Amino acid sequence: MSSDKRSNICLPLIMTFTDEGVLFFRNHNRKLNKKKLSNNTLAYGMSLEEFSASSIQNMIIADYVSSIEISRTAFTQKRSEIMDISKLIFYSVLYRRFAKTITKIFAASAFIAKWNRSNPKRILDNETILTNNPIGNTHALNQETIDSIKYDIINETMINLPGINDLTADENLITRQAGKKFLDSINNFLWYILTVSQGSDDYKRLYKKIIEVLKQYLEKSKIAEYLSLMIMEFTINAEISQLKKLSKRLYKDKIDFGRIIHNETIRKELIKFLESKNEFLTLSWKIKGTSTSIGTDNKLQVMIYNKETEYKNLKDTIANHKTADIKKKSLIDFYQEESEDEFNSDLGMYYLSYMQEACKEQQIYFDSHIDQIVNSDLNIITLSLVFQ
Repeated sequence: MSSDKRSNICLPLIMTFTDEGVLFFRNHNRKLNKKKLSNNTLAYGMSLEEFSASSIQNMIIADYVSSIEISRTAFTQKRSEIMDISKLIFYSVLYRRFAKTITKIFAASAFIAKWNRSNPKRILDNETILTNNPIGNTHALNQETIDSIKYDIINETMINLPGINDLTADENLITRQAGKKFLDSINNFLWYILTVSQGSDDYKRLYKKIIEVLKQYLEKSKIAEYLSLMIMEFTINAEISQLKKLSKRLYKDKIDFGRIIHNETIRKELIKFLESKNEFLTLSWKIKGTSTSIGTDNKLQVMIYNKETEYKNLKDTIANHKTADIKKKSLIDFYQEESEDEFNSDLGMYYLSYMQEACKEQQIYFDSHIDQIVNSDLNIITLSLVFQ
């Protein structure tokens, strides 16, 4: 359940920014250039070779990041890093959603109502709480009291968490750390409200609501593992598809593809050839922040651009596997039973069924489809998650 196993991730990518993100960098005298993305659009952003996981996470939570894009000929070489950043992005979106959910609850509290009556020129609502620190400085915060409240909230949440008794000591610790990160995403002013409201009915109500929402989001966070596994299998599928078509062009079926895919020397030659021809595959996350279109703030899209996959065949395959039987075994059990060396290109398709079931349980709408860009041979697999 850990969202940032590595402090730094070495994975070349392009990150683009929302209007708020662009403004933030300009205000800090950081020049941004327009980057051309795989779908031929331009956006302000930056290219990174290695990055701090915490920095990316903080920027997503602040609504500064619009998209993250990785273009490669070989994804298997960076399997671990791709799964790490997939989890990192999903967790970051959850932290942002959690903070906004808690803010909405506090905005309807008796404390805020009283504040607004006493401060008509400094009215507080969802947006002003999220974007400002109304208390003016952090000296008014009693950090020791805040830490104590957080500790109690996590303890009470853990007691009622489904399956808690089945967790190992390490899993229990990781879950607690995830709970702490969710609580740390809450605006300082809301913690100030709790510290000065202790003992009141409003405090008790808010305290219980935080526990209720934290429990929900710790359950939602399990989707990160499902999603990262599925993304990895789809990217491997795209990679194998591209290598297979290239081998047919170069070797005219004189060499069995099974031998080629397991021969490291030949595989490296094929990858090098693809790089020389700029035939890259792209994995992209569209992160919907507050500066994007109305009604899309709760949406995360993952896209895999694959020029070589046959559009109709893949579209039919995705549709067929959406309704596969999902009751017989868990996703992890299913994944462990498959050999990575076999490069089973159908495995990612079956994850669609597991994802739909898991998302349905956590009230996350999940959908998948494939599209073609007009006047281009570029096909795009799109995985969409909409948080309720």
